[in-house]
Amino acid sequence: MILLLLVINSAYCLQFGYEAEKGQQICFTDNFSKEDVFDIRISANSSNYGVKIAEANSQSIDSLYDRKGSWEHNYQYQSTSATAHVRYCLTNFENDFIMFNITYKTGSELANMGKVAKISDLNQMGGIIKKLNTQLDDIKRERSFLIEKFDYMSKLQGSISKKQMAFGFLCLGLSMIITVITVNMIKRILRLKKES
Repeated sequence: MILLLLVINSAYCLQFGYEAEKGQQICFTDNFSKEDVFDIRISANSSNYGVKIAEANSQSIDSLYDRKGSWEHNYQYQSTSATAHVRYCLTNFENDFIMFNITYKTGSELANMGKVAKISDLNQMGGIIKKLNTQLDDIKRERSFLIEKFDYMSKLQGSISKKQMAFGFLCLGLSMIITVITVNMIKRILRLKKES
């Protein structure tokens, strides 16, 4: 049993609903030309359903969106083919009826076209992403340099502290030898004075 509700609201979008039986798959299609845009929002009274969106152009069929297990799905797309046929399929995995609510906007019906990414925007984003990747690589190199420098400084500090300890013991030994010699010389001088 399929229930179809069509409503045109103030944003000039198409809203409709389907009621799908257990295991039922509902599909519909739309045709697009190059750089046409669509925005689809699907919600249901259960999360146990799947959404598949695919584009069939003259050369191939490309899967655009294939998700399961969510209460709501949102997807925006801009066609890159001269002509494309987009197919939307909803599959009920629930053991009962599911009511799908669909809001569908295409082309000039999109209320805010500024929010929809165009191919040129994606190209600009690609350049920005490359710059970010370069900066991340620089940060990784600097981090590894700092770690190596820290390791080197730790080893250097360890060897310096060993050298300082060795120098300290050497100075202590020399001062003990000088003290013993000085004490013996003082004793000898005192003996010589007593004897004379």
